[in-house]
Amino acid sequence: MYNYHSDKPELLAPVGNRESLYAAVQNGCDAVYLGGKAFNARENAQNFTVDELKEVFNYAHIRGVKVYVTVNTLYKDDEVRDVLKFIEKIYNYGVDAVIVQDLGVARLINEAFPDLELHGSTQMTIHNLEGAKYLEDLGFSRVILARELSLDEIKKIIKGTKLEVETFVHGALCVCYSGQCLMSSLIGGRSGNRGRCAQPCRLPYTLVELEDEVVVGKEYTNSHLLSPKDINTLEILPNLIDVGIRSLKVEGRMKRPEYTALVIKNYRKYIDNYLQNRQQSYGVSEKDKEDIKQIFNRGGFIPGYYLGKEDLDLISYERPKNWGIKVGEVINYDHRSKECKIKLSTELNSGDGIEIWTEDGRNPGLTLSNFELLSEDIITINVRGRIKVGDLVYRTSDKELLSGLQKSYEQPDTMKKIEIYGQLIANLGDPMQLNIWEQEGHYVSVTSEFIPEEARKQPITEEDFREQLNKLGNTPYQFGNLELDVDYNLFVPISKINELRRKAIEKLNQKRSKQFIVNSRNNSLQEEYFELKDAKREDKCKLTVYLKELDYLNDLLRLGVDRIYCDSKGLNIDDNIDDIERLAQKFINYDTELFIKLPQIARQDEMKEVKEKISKLEASNVDGYLVSQLGVAQLLKGTGKELIVDYSVNNFNSYMVKHWQQEGYQGVVLSPELNLKEIKSLTQYNEIDKELIVYGHLPMMVTEYCPIGSVATDFDINKDCNRECLENDYGLLDRKGMVAPIETDPRTCSTFIYNSQTLYLVDYLTEITEAGCQSYRLDFTFEDREEVIEIISAYQAKINNEDFDFNELKAKMRRKDYTTGHFYRGVK
Repeated sequence: MYNYHSDKPELLAPVGNRESLYAAVQNGCDAVYLGGKAFNARENAQNFTVDELKEVFNYAHIRGVKVYVTVNTLYKDDEVRDVLKFIEKIYNYGVDAVIVQDLGVARLINEAFPDLELHGSTQMTIHNLEGAKYLEDLGFSRVILARELSLDEIKKIIKGTKLEVETFVHGALCVCYSGQCLMSSLIGGRSGNRGRCAQPCRLPYTLVELEDEVVVGKEYTNSHLLSPKDINTLEILPNLIDVGIRSLKVEGRMKRPEYTALVIKNYRKYIDNYLQNRQQSYGVSEKDKEDIKQIFNRGGFIPGYYLGKEDLDLISYERPKNWGIKVGEVINYDHRSKECKIKLSTELNSGDGIEIWTEDGRNPGLTLSNFELLSEDIITINVRGRIKVGDLVYRTSDKELLSGLQKSYEQPDTMKKIEIYGQLIANLGDPMQLNIWEQEGHYVSVTSEFIPEEARKQPITEEDFREQLNKLGNTPYQFGNLELDVDYNLFVPISKINELRRKAIEKLNQKRSKQFIVNSRNNSLQEEYFELKDAKREDKCKLTVYLKELDYLNDLLRLGVDRIYCDSKGLNIDDNIDDIERLAQKFINYDTELFIKLPQIARQDEMKEVKEKISKLEASNVDGYLVSQLGVAQLLKGTGKELIVDYSVNNFNSYMVKHWQQEGYQGVVLSPELNLKEIKSLTQYNEIDKELIVYGHLPMMVTEYCPIGSVATDFDINKDCNRECLENDYGLLDRKGMVAPIETDPRTCSTFIYNSQTLYLVDYLTEITEAGCQSYRLDFTFEDREEVIEIISAYQAKINNEDFDFNELKAKMRRKDYTTGHFYRGVK
């Protein structure tokens, strides 16, 4: 188990291109994470080809830096082989670990490359100890926890598992639990689970009452209600280190290299300062705070959720992009000449970038070149825009700061060097020998083909030897000490000394580049890894229903659906198990299966309640469980009841389905991001049941942020909440006039944001059946009794080829606005 009292935490840097790699390494990171040209969660970053990755591994390993490659998205059936071939190459090239989201791919990696470290991506939504243990049992070595966890929760996970724990300490914060967001996918077909998130959460929204779309919190109209500020934990680093986090991760693979340089430089500085001076007071200088803010901020920073929820201060309502730093305000603007006078609070220089924040939001900006200094603190510039007196001016880029950061990784004399020690032996009549070693224990020895001769004219001097051996400018090394054991009056050509030095350095590079690889690697993929068993087709199609509440349960039972998923939060399991037994008996009487849906999100305290519920349910006649997260999957190991895994675990390919079949599950609910062709491919294999959601409002997000509390009630975390979410129904109105319903869990205050359109696929059931999917699920969240009965009746009629007025229902659905989801389009 990780000894969090003594181990120095790893500083993990983001790398999106070669310049960012140099910036990260030269400014002190311990490891970097990066992606190939495909198969990773930052498809829009520049990334690296396979051949470039080989160079990256050598560059980093020589300098004592580990490299983790991201394969942290979901893969379609026809992509899995290519993913594994990619991993095979980087494995044999020397990658230190791969970051994985897809459980099916993770299982294949374990089979093919058992000594390759697996890191569980934050996209796996691991947010409790049980989820971490699930990954530990699968052979993972590290878990990247959900960003929503507090330090207390993280500490419990660290103490309870052998896994290394990694968390994000700086950079962008997703408003939704990573791995649970379908917003970009459902709105525009660009899936965050595929590395192509379009960030619609950063767009403007307005909170409205759901029934009549009355605007709530008018001062927040068309504000960026779902756009969080960035995380910055420099000031609470001691808390993070002391709790035992193994890897401190900086976000930002799509940021400029100067950003990487500055952030890594500062975190390196303050990690080392604290570890070396634990007994002294800790603090971050105002200069460093200002520089970090200048390089990128969204209206300041937050410490994330480490210290608890900070709902009111979480969001950057005014602007979702970089703010820069306020440097002055407009004191005069001539609309004819476009001359603008600015009173400065901070000195500006030629080459700085500025923006003027105007009322229309267009915020004209420019790079300063020709400006007139009217006095010590007033400048005049020419700029077009709807500018008025009092508009604030922000510096968005600081040329001097950027130039200094560029030098940190571009100029050899400023680059980080590894201290080496050397001994040169040069005796008359014997080959020269150069021995080099360093503090990490790597030792090399090389000899020359040239044999020193007696000098006839001017002999070579010790200074000559030292001068040539110290020519290490383009290498990552510098001599800390160099011993010379040389005879006098020798003739040695300068070229032979240089040749000996190059030979030794090359040999040392080879040793250092292999320092993280324990065993020689020459594994290759075998065809047997990809074998899948054919599926078995059932004679009858099943109709299943998910119910959030039990209001219309009797109607559903009379309608004869095959299975009902009852949400555990809507059941009175805690007080009296007899109620559950009576409920189960009612299901038996109607020949309907009763499954309990356990929470999609359950933090550590709530997991205790979930465990108690499971203990009671195990003794009941409940048929099984719907599993929505890996933590619950861990709790249910060894159950005697049937298990079906929900779509929120992202069942995206046949190897994921195979994983759940090997885990003993009876069924999987397929990802709603699959299209008809992909469904058909997936249903060909594995014997367990494949279920598809064919009706309902799909949740686009689950978040710990409460837009209702923050906007409707000006919520303060230090005061009691007035539970406005229980008084009215709310939604988020977007720029296209669509309203996404919001639902808040009254017990945990987690917020679910649903798609504005209802998924409606009754017209396509025949095609879905032909594609091999034989279980159809209807999700009811906002429907009334009449709607529930009508929808179930329609789907039953379609399944059984019975008469029904589908045209009338379709007209109703059209008025409500419905979608066929990804059935035909799929995701990129």
